[in-house]
Amino acid sequence: MDLSEALKLEFFKEHGYIRKKCPICNEHFWTSDPDRITCGEAPCEPYSFIGKRRKEKNIDEVREDFLSFMEKKGHTRVNRYPVIARWRDDLFLTSASIVDFQPFVTAGIVPPPANPLVISQPCIRMKDIDKVGLTMGRHLTIFEMMAHHAFNRPGKMVYWKEETLSLFHEYAREVLGLNEDEITYKEGVWIGGGNAGPDVEPIAGGLEIATLVFMEYWTKDSQLIPMDTKVVDTGYGLERITWFLSGRATAFDAVYGELLDKFLKVLNVERPDEKLLESYSRVSSLMTKIEAGNRFSELRKEAAKKMGVDSEYLNSALSPLEKAFSVLDHTKSIAFMLSDGLVPSNVDEGYLGRLLIRRALRIARSLNPDVNLSDLVVMQLHHWSRSFPELLEAEDKIAEIVDIEQKRYEETVKRGRDLIRREARKRKVDEEFLVEMYDSHGIMPEVAAEVLKEEGIEIRIPDNFYELVASRHEAPRERQQEVREVKGIDEFAETELLFYKDPYMLEFEADVLGAIGDAVILNRTAFYPEGGGQPSDTGVFIFNGEEIRVKHVEKVRGRVLHHVDKPISRGHVKGRVDAERRRSLMRHHTATHIILGAARSVLGKHVWQTGAQKDVEESRLDITHYKQIEPEELKEIEMLANRIVMENREVKQFFMPRDEAEKKYGFVLYQGGVVPDPVLRIVEVDGFNVQACAGTHVTRTGEIGLIKIWRSRRIQDGVVRLEFSAGMPAVKRTLDGYEKLRGIAEKLGTGIDEVEEAFNSLLANNRSLFKELREERRKRLELLLEKEIESSLAINNVRFVSLRTDLSDRSIITEVMDKFTKENGDLAILLVEDKNLYFMVGSSTNVSASGVLKNAVSKVGGRAGGSDAFATGSTSASYDEIKSAVLEELRKAAK
Repeated sequence: MDLSEALKLEFFKEHGYIRKKCPICNEHFWTSDPDRITCGEAPCEPYSFIGKRRKEKNIDEVREDFLSFMEKKGHTRVNRYPVIARWRDDLFLTSASIVDFQPFVTAGIVPPPANPLVISQPCIRMKDIDKVGLTMGRHLTIFEMMAHHAFNRPGKMVYWKEETLSLFHEYAREVLGLNEDEITYKEGVWIGGGNAGPDVEPIAGGLEIATLVFMEYWTKDSQLIPMDTKVVDTGYGLERITWFLSGRATAFDAVYGELLDKFLKVLNVERPDEKLLESYSRVSSLMTKIEAGNRFSELRKEAAKKMGVDSEYLNSALSPLEKAFSVLDHTKSIAFMLSDGLVPSNVDEGYLGRLLIRRALRIARSLNPDVNLSDLVVMQLHHWSRSFPELLEAEDKIAEIVDIEQKRYEETVKRGRDLIRREARKRKVDEEFLVEMYDSHGIMPEVAAEVLKEEGIEIRIPDNFYELVASRHEAPRERQQEVREVKGIDEFAETELLFYKDPYMLEFEADVLGAIGDAVILNRTAFYPEGGGQPSDTGVFIFNGEEIRVKHVEKVRGRVLHHVDKPISRGHVKGRVDAERRRSLMRHHTATHIILGAARSVLGKHVWQTGAQKDVEESRLDITHYKQIEPEELKEIEMLANRIVMENREVKQFFMPRDEAEKKYGFVLYQGGVVPDPVLRIVEVDGFNVQACAGTHVTRTGEIGLIKIWRSRRIQDGVVRLEFSAGMPAVKRTLDGYEKLRGIAEKLGTGIDEVEEAFNSLLANNRSLFKELREERRKRLELLLEKEIESSLAINNVRFVSLRTDLSDRSIITEVMDKFTKENGDLAILLVEDKNLYFMVGSSTNVSASGVLKNAVSKVGGRAGGSDAFATGSTSASYDEIKSAVLEELRKAAK
């Protein structure tokens, strides 16, 4: 890409800008100052805006100034999108404002919500997580990207490069109050989300405050392919601009204001001298070099040298504050992530959320061991709710999630110490070892390094450790989708889908277009092909008076393949769908939507569908949830679902352009995953649940009948499975259960209403009898042992007793043996129960129980193990053989 041509703009000529090359970063830039040598961006030169108060405006005012300015310039204001990119299958987090509109809008497949538009989009990026705090606010995990976008289609140009530069320049001059000679424009190339284009990066006071991208290429296999749509993709850094205008020592002072002071108080952190902080901040961009392999300690020394202070003093003065900045930033990210529905887990976006929570917790605890992370996250929710009131909608749930994650972290730390010791003895210990211990087991590198030091192993934690970990999980792994290739399929016309016109159509007539193998292709069909977790219909074709079984139906490239038990190549057929199967699948599919809606109502909006499988008798729904569902919650979900059924609500099913559907319903549409189509099929349970779905459904909820949730179980971290039946299968199983209950009641000699009381009484009696029986067995064993001890065999200073018993209760055996060996320190007891061996020795025998039993068992065949005091084993040898072998080994050991 030739930037000299791509960015050869009249704008620069009109404003007297000349093109130069920075001797430090070797990048080209435009400046109106003929004497300027460098590009102006730190670290090519220090920040010059620190200490210069331009405008005392808070972050909300700076945001509104931008949005209002762009509105006056003809842009329509658009609300923020979630920070969890539910509409994308190639990204987990919303990392830029243009992510909101990729790939469908940028490709020209779907119209944008407005054109041109302006937005202030909260974004989360993990790639600079280790630099947060160190660069005084230049790097953040969460930031707002203010942006104006224009989508230019062939024959419909909105505006392009010249106008984009002019808009920024006017904003910088009129709103920010910058002089023309204060701004330099660096040239660059932007690549992301499958698109690319040349960009211009405005620099002021050493700080890049915006990026103006001219998106005009697709990226594929390292190739640039010209796009039909030319996209103006700008990003104005709200936090950076607020920092720049304030002239404060750090962006955190400018952005967070009084919340920073509250955090410092809670974390027990004192601010260093303000002059020292300002001096360091001017050169803090040096820390951006960490990613180039430079060590933090060396970069800190370089900064100290530039400031003329001692590096150790500088480090001790700044380190607590930098940690507090990281906690401040991370807890804001956590607040937005959880508010937008993220559930921490070991996979996908949940992994990134958990990483942030654990890093924030570790850093916070290093400053104040008694801090609760949830308290800090709640402070963030309240602080930012003035601009984003939706953050407070799930305050209690968010606090609970953080508390649960804090407890899990503490448990992981306890378990992790032993794991680190074990693994360190088996394998090479290096940086990859630390990454894998966190990646696979959640063990923080600081904990691992501490344990390794105790084992005599020194290891350095990479300064960019969390960036390395996050980079492995910042986007979904490419899933190898099995694409069904059917030779000759394109020779046929696409199949008309009658079940969308009438889901109750069970009989139809159609022309046979041809066959591929055992699969018949018709011009139209009422048979539903397998897809979206719904099995295919089955049924019959009637051809020349003969019934031909339709065993399975699938859809390939718009053609429906009916797999039959007898081939048909040409002609006219009547199709008949298995009615009961179709109706049951329809009921189960609509019930799935209703249960999901009920779960979101009862548990919270963090609940999202992660998978579903419908079937005729029983179906399942997998949802995100941060803990096991309580019985009362499950009952509430079931009651609400059945209430929706009994209200007989309409189930609307229709097609709608993607942009209109998203505007009306939001991204809750994509519960079953991203639908890669410009037109969506919408299924709406009136006033309760709406999803993009291609399955077959009833038209009123009352047709479903009973919904019965049989069980819920946690199938993986952050995912709970609900298993249920709907319609007649639910009725049948409920009646079967009632009959079983009635049978139990008869056996208990009571009525059905009294079964629970009668069962509890029976259970109490059983426990009492079991307790009595256990006591009797224990006493019996004691009497037998006492009798044997009276005639025990003395071997040097050890008395040996052996006994064969039919008592299989191990707890009684060990309890009695323990009692006798404690009372008689010179006693060794062997108890044999069937094939199980128990051997215990007293404290004064100087005999190893495990050593004796292992050696004895090795002679008669079997296995054994234990401690010096107590050992167990098993063998098929006879009692006399076992006793003899143990006695022989005991004589050897007691010498």
